[in-house]
Amino acid sequence: MDVQEDFSDEARIQLNFVSFMAVAVWICFGVSITFAVSFHLFVTTITVEAGAESTMFWVSSALYGLLGFGSALVGSAIIYPIYNFWCERMRGQRVRGKFALIKRGL
Repeated sequence: MDVQEDFSDEARIQLNFVSFMAVAVWICFGVSITFAVSFHLFVTTITVEAGAESTMFWVSSALYGLLGFGSALVGSAIIYPIYNFWCERMRGQRVRGKFALIKRGL
């Protein structure tokens, strides 16, 4: 199979729902870690008992990380129709970076 690549630094794209959610999962993962760490720092600074700090760490990290991930994922699924509408009107989303348009020959 012959593969040809045409390189560019600017492109217009419109992701389908599955691809959009695949990108969103990585973003949601980062949001959930940030959310869990920030809530952990907040909760442990207001805890007065020394023994409760360890328990609060695990509970807050797991709970708030899961809540952050779930909320961001649901939010991404809800926002997809708006993203889709926007891309339809603008003929795709303009993005910059390194892109290779792959032409596959049989």
